[in-house]
This record gives sequence, C-alpha cells and structure tokens, in this order.
Amino acid sequence: MALADPAPAFDYKSKTALVIDDFPSMRAAFKTALAAFGLTKVDMAATAAEAISRVKRTRYDIIISDYNLGGGRDGQQVLEEMRHLGLIGLETAFLMVTAESVYERVVAAAELAPDDYLIKPFNADIMRTRLDGILAKKETFRQIHRDFMAGHMEAALAGCDGLIKGRSKYLIDAMRFKGEVLVAMGRHDEAGELYEQVIRMRAVPWARLGLARTLQLRNRLPEAERLLVTLVGQYPELVSGYDLLADVQVAMDKSHEAQVTLKRGVTMSPRSVQRQRRLGQVSYKNQDIEEAEGAFGAVVSKGKNSIYLAPDDFANLSRVYLETERGSDALRVIQDNQSWLQESTEGKLVASVMTGLYQARKGNVAEAERHMKEALRHRQMGADGKPELLLDMAEACLKSGLDEQAAQLVSEVARNAHDSEQLLDQAKRIYAAAGKGSEIDEVIRKATEQVARLSKEGALLAQKGDLVNATGTLLQAAQQAPRNPRVLMNAAWVALRLMEEDAGQSQHLAEVRALLEEAWNIAPDHPRIGGLQTKLRLVEAKLGFRSVPLRKKGPSHGRP
Repeated sequence: MALADPAPAFDYKSKTALVIDDFPSMRAAFKTALAAFGLTKVDMAATAAEAISRVKRTRYDIIISDYNLGGGRDGQQVLEEMRHLGLIGLETAFLMVTAESVYERVVAAAELAPDDYLIKPFNADIMRTRLDGILAKKETFRQIHRDFMAGHMEAALAGCDGLIKGRSKYLIDAMRFKGEVLVAMGRHDEAGELYEQVIRMRAVPWARLGLARTLQLRNRLPEAERLLVTLVGQYPELVSGYDLLADVQVAMDKSHEAQVTLKRGVTMSPRSVQRQRRLGQVSYKNQDIEEAEGAFGAVVSKGKNSIYLAPDDFANLSRVYLETERGSDALRVIQDNQSWLQESTEGKLVASVMTGLYQARKGNVAEAERHMKEALRHRQMGADGKPELLLDMAEACLKSGLDEQAAQLVSEVARNAHDSEQLLDQAKRIYAAAGKGSEIDEVIRKATEQVARLSKEGALLAQKGDLVNATGTLLQAAQQAPRNPRVLMNAAWVALRLMEEDAGQSQHLAEVRALLEEAWNIAPDHPRIGGLQTKLRLVEAKLGFRSVPLRKKGPSHGRP
C-alpha cells in the first residue's frame, strides 16, 4: 500500500501564470477563476504568436491554454513549440483546456502530453484541484528534474529510488522517469528490467512502449517488432507506437511494412508534420510515388503553422511532381511559397535548386545554369542542403555544363552518406542519365575510401582500448564527413569515453559538443542522440564544466 505524501499548501499569490485563449470572454473567465484562489499575476495571450513572444520574455510557473485557438496554431502546437525551442522546462505546469466532445481525440493525437487536461465547463474549484495536483507532483520531482537537467544522473536515479522505496503515491511516475534516465544513460538492460517490473505490476502502454524501445536499442529487433505489433493492435490510438514500430521495421529492411505502419499512424494523427514526412520518405524509397505525393503534400498544407515545417519539405513535394513529369506543379510549389523560402538561406537554396532542376529538365540550359550559380552562392553563404537536395543540384549542374561543381556535390554526398546505398545509387543514376556513367565510380571511390578507412581504424583502436589514438582518428573522420550523423556520433562517443577516463583530455570537450549539436540538428530522432547528450552532461559535470542544452538551429520560417 502506497504511503500518502504530505498534502501540499501552495501559495498561489507568489505564482505567475499565462492564459492563452482567442476569446476575450474566456480569458476574463480564467483570470477571475485564478484570482479566486489568490493567483493574480496573470498575463494574457490571444494567439499562439503572442504566447510564444511572452514566454520568450517571461518565465511562468503555470501556463493554461485552450486547445482550439481559432486560426493558425492550436494549443498542442503551442506546447510542442515551447518545448522544442526550450522556452519551458519540466518545472513549468502546462494545463490544456478542451471541450468534452473532442477530449478523446485531442488526447489520442497528442505527440507531447501536457501535465493535465481541464474539461469545459469548469469552475474555480475544479481548476484549483487540477493545478494542486500538477504542482504537488512537480514539487515532489523538482530536485530529480534539476539533477537530470544538470547531468547529475546518479543523483536523479537516487531521487527516483527514494520515491519508489518510500512507496510514494507517485511510485509509478518515479519508475517511469527512472526508466527514461536509465535509457538516457545508455543503461538499456537495466531500463528493460525496470519496464518489465512495471508491466508485471500493471501492463500500462507506456511501459510496454519503453520496453520495446530498449529492445530496439539493444538490437533485439524481432522482439521489439512483435511487442509493438501487439501493442498498437490493442491500443490503436497510441500514435508513438507506430513511429517506433516503423523505425524498427526500417532497421529490419522491412520498408514496405514500415510504410503500412506509418499510414496507420497518420490515419490516427493526420496533423503530425513529422509523421507525414516520414511516411513520404519511406513511400518514396519504396517507389510508391502516389503515396509519397500525398504525404509530402500533407506536410506542406498542414505544416503551415508548425514549428517542424522545413524548407526541404517543399523540395520533397516539388521533387515528387518532377518524378511524375508534372513540372508546372513542381514549379508552383516553389513559386507559391517564395516569401516563406526567402526568409532563410536554406529556403533560398531549395528555391534555387528546384527551380534550376525544373529548367534543366525542360532543356532551358541558360536558365538552369543561372539558378545553379545562384544556389552555389547560397551554399557559400552557409546553406547546407540535405543530401537529396545536393543530388538534385548535381543533376541540374550536369545538365547545364557545370560538371566540376556536380562532381564536388556528389563527392560531398558520398562522404557524408558513404553507408547509404540509396543515395549512392541515385548519384549513379544521375550520372548515367547524363551519359557520364563511367565517371561516377571513381568520384564515389575517392570520396568514400578515406572516411571508411578512418572510421574502421578508429573503431578498432577503441576496441583495443587505445582511446587517445581512436579519438584522434575518429575526429579526422568527422572532419572528412561533417554532415554524417553516424561518423559524428562515433567520434563524440569515443572522445567522451576518453575524457571520462582521463580529465587531462578535456581539450576535446568543445569539439565534442559541436559534433553532437551538428548530429542532433541533422538527425534529431536518431536513437543514439539522447544517450550521447546524457553522456556529455555527465562528462561536463565530472570535469567541472557547467552543462547547457545543445543549441538547436532555429525555425527556418521566422515566426515569433
């Protein structure tokens, strides 16, 4: 039997709150209800943009947002954007308000859950009860969360264990957070055992999902797949289950099964930009152009107000139209979104490349060359471009007589994706179509052999325990392939191990942080990223450095 935790007594007079609602009458009602129990330091926001702007300037203890905010972003998107940009942390209470008629749908589709929901209609007493519950839990976990964010993982684990051994009423929550900490530390076996323990107590979906995640991380893919197939069968509204199952299936070379899985997830949550994008990518890989077009089109249409919309989403849709010889549609995607794309160098690169590729395939060599030279200038200004876009650029360069630039682009893609057969095959097809198939093998060989050799040598040195030379070798590989997430993460991991064993090697710390930031921005959902970030915090704490979050590249659309 769980012991009762002490009843909290919150002084709401000292709290600050932000209320987000598009109706003035509802904002006034919230303010009156909050004032009834002493919370008078309340700011108001009528739109998502206004809310984001306020949170950038002020730290709030409590945020209350209606789900439906009229046109533009909804409350769920506001929550995701605030978390994504690091504007609010674990200490901020977020209460989502929704009508009873849509509550089940809202909860099922949530990618990132708020602390609690408040169902309309409500009164001050009901609101206070919800807030009391949220704040009591946050107070219980306050030090644990602080330790976790500071990289003091053992302290965070000890805090969780204290709640578990004390039979706190938050026992299950403590076990859940402990599992997350263990996964972040790379202690996947222990995390798996913990999730199995929770499942024996109560077969809750999150514990089964966590267990599947640890199976994936331990490369026990068939077991993970079986567990996830059963889980989403029993809980079809568990949208995150489809994402993990699709990742497992892709890793098992079951891309067609992954496409079916993602299609089911999209059916449950059609507004998810990230899931629609993933469906489009997998469908395109499977040469299901019709499905890819639908998914990429949904990303562009549904993502207008999303923090996750990126310039490459327009390139993806334009590329699919070009594949089906719908050049005018491909060009229209770019032209209709020119103002959006012109707000960032990456967007300008996409606009120049896809317009140039359209002109090249139309046979307008002079126009294609003009746009390619423009694209090359954008790259000199700092635009990177995804590998797929660089191959589009290489094709347009070949068709407009810029052979040297095309070879440089393919060489860059090959270095940064030397282990991607799909991208290398695409490069070969581009050269073959241009009548230069005999040249491509040498371009790829020269680009990939040094990265592959350095990566192999570094891994062997690390296995032998020679972490000093392994670190040096893998850092060289990272310099050769600065956009290859796997190479970057391998170098960071070995360097972190070296600094953990020898504090005298701390000169690598800044470089490791830069590598992880780049890897995180390229592949934010890679299963190794979380563990490496945690390892970085641990090493920084051990070396006496203050740990700060990795820097996420800002949104490309320039929205407040």
